[in-house]
Amino acid sequence: MRTPADIVDFLIGFSGRQATDVIEVPGGVAVRHREFPSSYNNNRVLVRGPVDAGELLAAVDEVMADLDYRVIVFLDDEAGRAFAPAAVEAGYTPHELVPMRFEGAVPPAPSVRVESLKLPMMIEALRRNWRADEPELAADEVEQLATRIAVRRQGADEVHFLGVMADGHPVAWADLYLHQGIAQIEYVLTVPGHQGRGYSTAIMREALRRARDCDTVFLFADGEDWPQNWYGRLGFTPVGRFHEYVRTAT
Repeated sequence: MRTPADIVDFLIGFSGRQATDVIEVPGGVAVRHREFPSSYNNNRVLVRGPVDAGELLAAVDEVMADLDYRVIVFLDDEAGRAFAPAAVEAGYTPHELVPMRFEGAVPPAPSVRVESLKLPMMIEALRRNWRADEPELAADEVEQLATRIAVRRQGADEVHFLGVMADGHPVAWADLYLHQGIAQIEYVLTVPGHQGRGYSTAIMREALRRARDCDTVFLFADGEDWPQNWYGRLGFTPVGRFHEYVRTAT
């Protein structure tokens, strides 16, 4: 199944508008952000279709030569599968992502209060979350992974950080991007200790209500994890498959 072109165009455009550098490579583009070298999402290669594997691997090594990792994302299922043997031989680990488009009815307003969070509050929440989840990360890496959220506001006409508050702090959140009739929901998360209370569902409902005038509302899910089924119950349907390949120094 080929992912709809409007979703592919949105993802490439959203990534490029955030980048400090956009570099053409065989089959697609490399996006780089010099302020966030620790961020995979801000430093990766996005491929639209078929490509010569050797040419792409060489180009990726060139444009990401200053980094100790490589990330290649195929936004086309068939081309991504064809690339797999060469990628694995070159030391990359494959990972599948499932683009899902909302095809349900706009839900009622959530019973839990969901509000738009200011950037400083989100950055501090992300700092706490990264420190808790990956305590081995260096302080500068945590800072990059928390503050990179600021440049997402460059990626779309509207960028909202939706969240649920408890004791004066965000305990659940998600991003909502709206651009020229297309909406993406991303980074849905509830922190440990606050799960099982319907917070993520409430945020999803609020996001869908805010995106109700868009022609396409989508997200993508891990191809092997449970949220895909949860998104399905909320009205999302798979519309393709992406293939991500990552190589790290360790």
